[in-house]
Amino acid sequence: MKIVQLNAENIKRLVAVEIRPSGNLVEIAGRNGQGKTSVLDSIWWALSGKNNMQAKPVRDGQEAGFITLDLGDYNVTRKFKVKDDDTFTTSLTVENADGAKYGSPQEVLNGFIGDLAFDPLAFSRMKSKDQVTALRAMVPGYDFEQADADNQRDFNLRTDVNRSVKELRARVDAIVIPADGPTERVSAEDLLAELQQAMDGNSAVDARASKVTQIEGKITYLTETISQRREQITSWKAKIVEAERGIESAELAIEELRDEIDAIGAIGEKQDIDPIREKISRSEEINRLVNQREQRDTLLADLKSKEAESARLTKVIDERKEAAAAAVRSAKLPVPGLTLTDDAVLLNGVPFDQASDAEQLRVSIAVAGAMNPKLRVIRVRDGSLLDEDAMKALAAYADENDWQIWVERVDSSGKVGVVIEDGMVRGQFVEAAE
Repeated sequence: MKIVQLNAENIKRLVAVEIRPSGNLVEIAGRNGQGKTSVLDSIWWALSGKNNMQAKPVRDGQEAGFITLDLGDYNVTRKFKVKDDDTFTTSLTVENADGAKYGSPQEVLNGFIGDLAFDPLAFSRMKSKDQVTALRAMVPGYDFEQADADNQRDFNLRTDVNRSVKELRARVDAIVIPADGPTERVSAEDLLAELQQAMDGNSAVDARASKVTQIEGKITYLTETISQRREQITSWKAKIVEAERGIESAELAIEELRDEIDAIGAIGEKQDIDPIREKISRSEEINRLVNQREQRDTLLADLKSKEAESARLTKVIDERKEAAAAAVRSAKLPVPGLTLTDDAVLLNGVPFDQASDAEQLRVSIAVAGAMNPKLRVIRVRDGSLLDEDAMKALAAYADENDWQIWVERVDSSGKVGVVIEDGMVRGQFVEAAE
């Protein structure tokens, strides 16, 4: 379905035009400010809803305007009327070839106009991500929006996990443990008890030694006394009996004291308590190192878990991307070799914006056609940017694929295509489109 005839009156800069396209490439030419853009806008406004129109669609100074399109199977009439507050109202009529009118005309048009506003040159100027979005609409059976949302969610989760991995790694690296560091805790309480036991034992040894020393002192004293007494025997003849009694008493006391020493038993040797004291002084450092080792082991376990979670999320994201890539590969995109990534369009493996101007134009036109399959009309703004080779490529594509392409071009010769001057058709030169 193509445009057989366009009529427009009092639309933007147009006074009144009637255009019957000849051939598949329709060039709307003329000098700037004469109404060329108004012709292309008229086509779009006739078919689209009010939201796609400018605030002042009616030519200045006029109260009403209209656009009619003969599409062969359909006749479309769009009327405009200016209100007192300078806004406007619009009405739409769609009739079939037999003259029957449709009750919901805009719904009828929405069913076959596709994206008539799509401009091939605009596609080549799009940002890479916008091109991806446009082409994704041609991939059936795959929910890119949901996949993007899932990937963004998992990407955020992975970012959080990787942040934890980084923090845990820093905390693990901050704990430095000697290679021969302790692995078991030391009980300071047990060591204190051991020290107390050793000290108690040493005190007992000291007490026994002191007791023996006292007893030995007494023995020494008594021995000296015996000696003195014996020396005095010769001089104390008269006191021999008394001295002997004293001797006997002293000897008896000696025996009793010796029995007392025997009852005490072995004195024993003192225990060296310095090693125990050293263990106690080192116990805090040992336990600190053991605590660090346990803390590091816990952090390493957490780190391993986080790294595994990060790897899992990466795998999920990669699998989802591969599913999207598979959907793209199985889809019938309009140009062989055209593929999509998350944020770029590729042509034969090369980023689209690095392709030649001719390739970009070829792809853009094919995409425009694929997005507008029912009404086989494409409009190209800024056609003056196209050189002779590009125009030939445009005409060839139109003929090969049976598309009607309307091109706006600035030309002051007055001998190119449909010439618009002062809002009217001055002439139509078919040979310019060959």
